[in-house]
Amino acid sequence: MAARTPTAAVALAAGILAAACGGSTNTLTVAGTVEIREVRLSPLASGRLQRLLKDEGDSVRVGDTVAVLEQPGLAALIEQRRALADAASIRTAEIRAAEADSQRAANDLGRARVLAGQGIASAQELERLQAAAAAAGARLQAVRASVRESQAARAAAEATASVLDQLVLVSPADGIVLTRFAERGEVIAAGVPVVSVGLVRTPWIRAYVGERFVTRLRTGQDVRIRVDGSDSAFAGRITEIAPRAEFTPRAALTERERADLVFGIKITTDGAGGAGGGGRLKAGMPVQVEIPLLP
Repeated sequence: MAARTPTAAVALAAGILAAACGGSTNTLTVAGTVEIREVRLSPLASGRLQRLLKDEGDSVRVGDTVAVLEQPGLAALIEQRRALADAASIRTAEIRAAEADSQRAANDLGRARVLAGQGIASAQELERLQAAAAAAGARLQAVRASVRESQAARAAAEATASVLDQLVLVSPADGIVLTRFAERGEVIAAGVPVVSVGLVRTPWIRAYVGERFVTRLRTGQDVRIRVDGSDSAFAGRITEIAPRAEFTPRAALTERERADLVFGIKITTDGAGGAGGGGRLKAGMPVQVEIPLLP
């Protein structure tokens, strides 16, 4: 091969530089970081941490029990309220009998009044039937009140039993336990997290673009994600563009870059890089994002 002259070498270098600059006007390449969503599992009721079935680094699937808390005396309280609620069935039979007695007394009183008008029934008999009807009505009202109390006791028993479900922490999705915030035996207040679960199957990318490029981006735009040291690329999509500018994060390398205003963008993947696609994208991993710029 013939040796290139200095003039030819300079011309070749200039051509390569021009081609690179032309490509940069159509495609923007920015550095990004892989992120995963984190779910903190907290009980809805306070209790003592009795069992911790998953530890940091363990995989969990949707519906897996992660931790179980307990409340001393809760089981006895549930049994007590259930016993009170069981009286509702007995009271139901009593109210039917009381309704029948009240109806029978009312019918007897109605017939006695007709007979009294005809001069057949005596005044004493009429008074006796009136008193019997009043007593039957009062008994019916008392039994109905008892039934309402029994129904309230049943509702209270169901509400107390529901606390047991509030003391069981279940994973809402597939993932990995990232952090354990409590130890067995600790008393956990309602709303205080016990563990955090990372949703590794749905990683996303956080990246920043300069102010001069943000007008050439839009949400829903397709991008390509490349991992350092790999020739493969993953498909992604811009799902969010920050509405406000901010200073370049501290990861920027120069003072000039840190002084520039940038807009944060969020990029979701198609799942190929997550756990379902071999788990290539890991939390904290640096990636390169190639974004076709709009005209």
